[in-house]
Amino acid sequence: MELQMSVESKVKNNDIKTMIGFLLIFYFVWTIKELWLIDYIYSFGKITSSLLEALVKGFVWIVPTWLYIKYYLHTNPFEYLRVNVNVKIGLFWGVVLSLLIGLYFAFETYIINQQSFQFSLSIDDYLNGFLMAGIAEEIVFRGLILQEINKKMAFWKANIITALLFLVIHYPVWIYNEIFFHFGTHVYIFILGLLFGFVYKKTGSLWSVIVFHALHNFFVTII
Repeated sequence: MELQMSVESKVKNNDIKTMIGFLLIFYFVWTIKELWLIDYIYSFGKITSSLLEALVKGFVWIVPTWLYIKYYLHTNPFEYLRVNVNVKIGLFWGVVLSLLIGLYFAFETYIINQQSFQFSLSIDDYLNGFLMAGIAEEIVFRGLILQEINKKMAFWKANIITALLFLVIHYPVWIYNEIFFHFGTHVYIFILGLLFGFVYKKTGSLWSVIVFHALHNFFVTII
């Protein structure tokens, strides 16, 4: 019995160390990209640079996560990430929640601020600001990180840690754009991360937060 507990403890510790190592490499690579490689990427034309940005994000975010799940966790990535279960429910709640937050932004923009939405967006906004942000970021944070941490502790603790990690991944681009000291944004993104985690938990589908995340970014951009 003690031997079995010792083996399980070692396996658990190895899982934690592996996840920490995975995150350290991930954050390091993305920081390098956001602080130093971004100028090179956007030295190309608008369309080329947008496509290159999406390609880089796919290779840095999605591919390693997919390989981690498949070869380290020995699990089907589609099943682990919950992209093939509760699809209709996920899409439904993703759209509903997006419409609700859209109504809030519309009220704030048109009624309170007496302004209007700005729909003249670039291909980079559509491809990377909405589509890739929703897919890649939710695959990594809610799909992998939240579930892995939730294996070790209660959901509410796992959700807080995941939301903090979600906040920190924004730091490199905020530093690059010199908006790091807008502290209200830190609070907003942290709360948003908590909300995404809660929605993912309740719907049991990654599609709910992919859609919600993507359309949230859309409304924020057109304000």
